[in-house]
Amino acid sequence: MKKRKKLGAERLSEFFRQFSVLVESGLSIPETLEIMQQDDTDREFCLACRKLGAFMTEGKTVGDAMEETGRFPEPAIQMIRAAEMSGQLVRTTARLAVHYEKEHRTEGKIRSAVLYPKILVLMMIFLMLFVFLEILPTLEPILVDVTLPLLTRILMGISHFLYVYRYFLPVAAVMILAGWKILTERVWFRYSYDRVICKFPVIGRQIRIICTARFCENMSSLYSSGLPITSCLKYTEGTTGNMYLDREIRTIMERVSSGILLSEAIRESGGFEKKLAAVIVTGEEAGHLDKMLERIAGSYEHESDLALNKLVNLLEPVMILLIGIFTGILILGIMEPMWNMYGSIR
Repeated sequence: MKKRKKLGAERLSEFFRQFSVLVESGLSIPETLEIMQQDDTDREFCLACRKLGAFMTEGKTVGDAMEETGRFPEPAIQMIRAAEMSGQLVRTTARLAVHYEKEHRTEGKIRSAVLYPKILVLMMIFLMLFVFLEILPTLEPILVDVTLPLLTRILMGISHFLYVYRYFLPVAAVMILAGWKILTERVWFRYSYDRVICKFPVIGRQIRIICTARFCENMSSLYSSGLPITSCLKYTEGTTGNMYLDREIRTIMERVSSGILLSEAIRESGGFEKKLAAVIVTGEEAGHLDKMLERIAGSYEHESDLALNKLVNLLEPVMILLIGIFTGILILGIMEPMWNMYGSIR
């Protein structure tokens, strides 16, 4: 069976917002879906509404129909099912609209945060190719009778290799990108990579804060819809964007299922911030875990914004430093034989 593409956070936010407003105004769900698919020009959005309406005419509930379409994420489906049983469909869809709006905003911030480092990396690659393919080959005839330092010989060797195989460079680039994509789709590699990132000094803590914010937001939304804590953990797994932390969520769920408190299970986990467990204890003792999760989600959303800014502030000087080191090596490798040649002439 072909895997269907799920709606993105932006489209999910728009879907649940329109659904909530129209149903609350007194329209039936089939009428709501009919209006939504006519009002929007996005093909995937319209197709999801059309399929959802078709499955509901067969007698399925909203949650079951959403699952059949294959366009909606599992946490949203489970929240809708719980809302249908409790009679809070409008309230839950409104909450889902806010949740996915935040998710879309976070995704946008992450894309913006990594854009500048990506540009710097591309600039460094193009600079390297320009030097190795254009500058160094023109200097080779001049330096042919000069005894070259080790660094210059290494640079000349790299330049000669790249120049000879220059027509294969695009193919090599495509193969490297394809290989990286295949590797990142392997569970063992993705888990190991995400674990190293989370354990990395300074940067790792910022990554954990961003992922913890997602975890808290999803837990808050699911728990407030009436789902038991183990189900919340089950459907939160896979939503952090980090496979290492998703495995930690699975471990936390297993411990909670065996009778351990959520706060204690998180404290024993090595992935999430220790502060998270300390705050959840307060909610468990007071019997207001739902409210405490909502407050934690709001707090970590703010910390997530700060963490993203810190990541950008950390990556920018690191990338500039790397470009500076690379440029310095090139200048030294090119100029040293020139200085030696000039000295021998004098």
